[in-house]
Amino acid sequence: MQSINTTRTNIKAVAEVTDEQLKLFTGAWLDAIGSILSASATAGNFGGLNEINNKLTAVGEGLQAAGTLINGTVSTDDPLDFAGNWIDGAGAATSSLAAYWQYIGDENGADNMRLDILGDSLQSMGASISALSDYSAGEAGMAAGNALQGLGAGLEAIGGTYELRKKEEAQLLITVGAALQAIGASLIAILVTRSAIFCKSTECDGASFPITKKTPNQNWLRVFQT
Repeated sequence: MQSINTTRTNIKAVAEVTDEQLKLFTGAWLDAIGSILSASATAGNFGGLNEINNKLTAVGEGLQAAGTLINGTVSTDDPLDFAGNWIDGAGAATSSLAAYWQYIGDENGADNMRLDILGDSLQSMGASISALSDYSAGEAGMAAGNALQGLGAGLEAIGGTYELRKKEEAQLLITVGAALQAIGASLIAILVTRSAIFCKSTECDGASFPITKKTPNQNWLRVFQT
């Protein structure tokens, strides 16, 4: 028979796991929704609908920042994972600020574009660091999602540089980059949700997909139970 103290410890551990899972779930879907909004706005810009889409981009980037920073509060023993999330979140917040200033008609258009390029560059760096962390831990699905986001943000940064130089390819690169970010973020959100649904115990069998990253004795995030 378990002692009362042991039972309380187990209950506390379950509560902590649930809290970490909730943060990951919330963060992943905020990031995904924000990325989709930003991609939709970018596609609108490609069609010449700039004013309202700057506002939509600001909202989308803001949601991405919130989601990624929430994920950055999840307990982890991997400094790469921690750093990747916070750098990514800082980049999304920077891009959100740049889009907002463009929406309100700030006169420093070139400076706002440079700020947006900085934000996209930080997002690319952060997502790439997270992808490396995931790959090192054997988390192929998360690594693929973060790699897509890193590539997409990188293309957006390059597109922003081209836009400063008035090159025709700029908007196409930005649109493709935003779409890749949305795909990557959506992939991660789906995998997080799938693992939460299918893994019903603290140690699931089957293909490994640990979402409480690199945290000892928390293998409950494995997908595809046998």
